[in-house]
Amino acid sequence: MSVAESQAKLANDLVPSGQLVTFVLDGVEFGIDIDRVQEITPRTDICPVPGAPSFILGVINLRGMIIPVIDSRRRFHLPEAEPTTRTRIIVMSLAGEPTGLQVDAVSEVVKLDDFTLRETPPLVAGIQAEYLAGMVTVGKRLITLIHLAKLLDSSEFQERDSLRADAMAAAGVFGMDMEGREEEISEDRAFVTFSLGAESFGISLEQVEEILEIPAVTKVPDAPDYVLGVICLREQVLPLVDLTAVLAVQGLSEARKPEMVVLVSFGETAIGVVVDRIQEILRVTPDKLLPAPQTLSETEAEHLEGVILREDRMVGLLNVMRIITGDDQAKISALGQGLGLRDSKALEVVDQEDLVVFQLGAERYAMKLQEVREIIMVGQITPVPRAPQFVEGVLNLRGEVMPVVDLRTRFGLERIERNRLSRILICAIGGVYTGLVVDAVDEVRPVERRAFEDPPRLSAAAGNRYIEKVARVGEGMIFLLQVRDLLTDAETQSLQGLQGASRKG
Repeated sequence: MSVAESQAKLANDLVPSGQLVTFVLDGVEFGIDIDRVQEITPRTDICPVPGAPSFILGVINLRGMIIPVIDSRRRFHLPEAEPTTRTRIIVMSLAGEPTGLQVDAVSEVVKLDDFTLRETPPLVAGIQAEYLAGMVTVGKRLITLIHLAKLLDSSEFQERDSLRADAMAAAGVFGMDMEGREEEISEDRAFVTFSLGAESFGISLEQVEEILEIPAVTKVPDAPDYVLGVICLREQVLPLVDLTAVLAVQGLSEARKPEMVVLVSFGETAIGVVVDRIQEILRVTPDKLLPAPQTLSETEAEHLEGVILREDRMVGLLNVMRIITGDDQAKISALGQGLGLRDSKALEVVDQEDLVVFQLGAERYAMKLQEVREIIMVGQITPVPRAPQFVEGVLNLRGEVMPVVDLRTRFGLERIERNRLSRILICAIGGVYTGLVVDAVDEVRPVERRAFEDPPRLSAAAGNRYIEKVARVGEGMIFLLQVRDLLTDAETQSLQGLQGASRKG
């Protein structure tokens, strides 16, 4: 087995679910497998226990379970810091028993696509390497994996169990039937909870595929009012919805700026649900799931599968399939199409072509949707010496280095300063994944094939020789690019050197 294969196997062993709960310690991002996480809860009253190890803060009572809490800063020999409103306790399974880990803040849940495990330096943020399993990349971020098996040694596990038993005895629950407790835990349901305006909602963790920051959004025509548009994520176009109007959410301000997207399974596709802030991951037993209050209207009650009562708020548990019904389900499902994954025979029988429409100067251009792997905002581009004039440099996209072409320069237009509307389209040209810088992305829209015609021999379009067809639409013309002609064979070979490894497109 090669080193790379060994590293990938180790990463799979450490993160078998493929999803990480990421958290921050002293400004550095760490991660643990989501399947090891039973709950994420705000810091609550912690009862100190005399004689406990210095890195044990004490115990908490979580729904009748006495759980020891480790201070991650003390355990990892980091400077102590006062808890803040962002401080969280991650309750996880450690050697078969629930154990809390206090961290500075919980970031998000991310899907791990690249299982390449990189070695950690001798010290990461002052943490000794013995507690660390390696580093993985998620986008441009390096996330350090905590080696949970080494968080406590054998003697410390015994101290933890003894501490927990003493605390349970002191609380008068030492005689709890352990088999019954394990059965109760196995029946727990997990929910991701979040805020919308002044209200709190939750979605079953079983339906949640990923939680991420809001990426660039492209508007689409004829979508339901609560559909903000579509986002591109790992070769998929996903509808993005804001359910605040449908749910009649209270406490929305004009300055509201949603921060996160919860990707939810929706039939055979997935949708992104816009939320203001992620609150926590809750695991509750069935008896804690209460029916919707009778004060809600019949329509409002149908949107919920129940509620959870917390000390400071009520959490409404959403059933997305009940909220989005009828024709809207069909429309939204049609928006969620894979990029480059559709059957070519199916494409031959439809009478329209889905296009990604973008701007270069005064002209509107388009590429076929299946040719676009991803749409991203313009980030850091590293210049490359002696590269062709139209090559702006290279970018690192989730650990993959690829060349970036300035389409303005390619088409003989004047370069302009990048702004908040500028985007990079990722596509395969001659077997090389390449980023194409454009002024702005307008929309993803279907255009009937009968609207296409051959381009005129003389056109005002600067990139006329790269144009395959012209579509006449109500507001003007859209020039459909012949992507494979954007680079010559010689240029493609030079870009392969910049990429380092070619891919079949």
